[in-house]
Amino acid sequence: MRQSIKILLITLNIIAAVAMLLGKLTTLVSPAHWLIFAYFGLFFPFILAINFAFILFWLIFRKWKTLFISLVTCFLCINNICNTFPIHLIKRTTTDVTNRLKIMTYNIDAFSQFSPSRKSTMDSLLAFVNRKNPDVVCFQEFYVYNKSGQTTEKNVLKRLKKYPYHFIHYSVSEDVFSEGLAIFSKYPIDYKGMCQFSKGYYMTIYADIEVNSKTIRVFNHHMQSYKFTADERRHYEDLVGDFNSHLFRDVILKFSSKMNEAYNVRAKQADIVAKTIDESPYPIIICGDFNDVPVSYTYTTIKQDLLDTYATVGTGYGNTYSHKLFPFRIDYIMVDPSFHPISSRAAHVKYSDHYPVISEVGLP
Repeated sequence: MRQSIKILLITLNIIAAVAMLLGKLTTLVSPAHWLIFAYFGLFFPFILAINFAFILFWLIFRKWKTLFISLVTCFLCINNICNTFPIHLIKRTTTDVTNRLKIMTYNIDAFSQFSPSRKSTMDSLLAFVNRKNPDVVCFQEFYVYNKSGQTTEKNVLKRLKKYPYHFIHYSVSEDVFSEGLAIFSKYPIDYKGMCQFSKGYYMTIYADIEVNSKTIRVFNHHMQSYKFTADERRHYEDLVGDFNSHLFRDVILKFSSKMNEAYNVRAKQADIVAKTIDESPYPIIICGDFNDVPVSYTYTTIKQDLLDTYATVGTGYGNTYSHKLFPFRIDYIMVDPSFHPISSRAAHVKYSDHYPVISEVGLP
């Protein structure tokens, strides 16, 4: 009986280790070619927790040979682990860093105008931005009314007077409203550009900002989302609260269909963004809502040799999506390797369905 249990545990351990390695593969293989790997990347934190549990279990019972199954797997996936759960208990020495730049990226969820309360968070959200006082701010889902209402572009600009330079590009513009991306800066903007993925909502914009006589290209991305409806999310919450086989089948079919499409589209968008980044003649800063986790093709393709500020100096899981059932880190600030990340964190404020990421970096 004991031997059978041991064989079962070893088998489960091997399955968990293989699942973790498949998650690593999603950073290398486009979902457009092998879609299944993307799901192992999405659930990488949970797979990692299972492997850690096995390591602890074999340690307690002193089974040194079987201990190496998960231990070697974790070693092979060490970069993915550090990007997902960075730990930096000792702060970097920054007293010698004189030229600093504070950056914020924030998916503002259209100022929450379509949340259940239908109450705009414009005043409180922009007041928060002013309190944090970043030098450069990148907004996604920047939604304003064109003719009337409190949330107009004019009112936003009025509240962000300390940012005299800005680049706002609307990917959707109707008679009543406009929505898109925005970059606000305390420093002069020399050049503005955009990269439209296709005829649609998601895109990339960039601005060349002159900081202390040096030009930096700042990118602001918003990548393809899963586009789950409010009803679909509610069904998922119901399923978590009270499992039902019929509802489970319905949720799986709807979610997988939308997720498969999003993975494919995002992979193509990531390839386009990576090419645009490579063409930059200046050091770069990347901000945005990638709608994907650190163990993903999207993240790895865009990041390349850049520094993910949170993974470099942050500590903990650092989720940036605020929904309690979808606690993922999908918003990022990445910088050129010549920069020196000083601090990075996700501020847990409730002005949007995302948390803002705030990073400070030393300039070369």
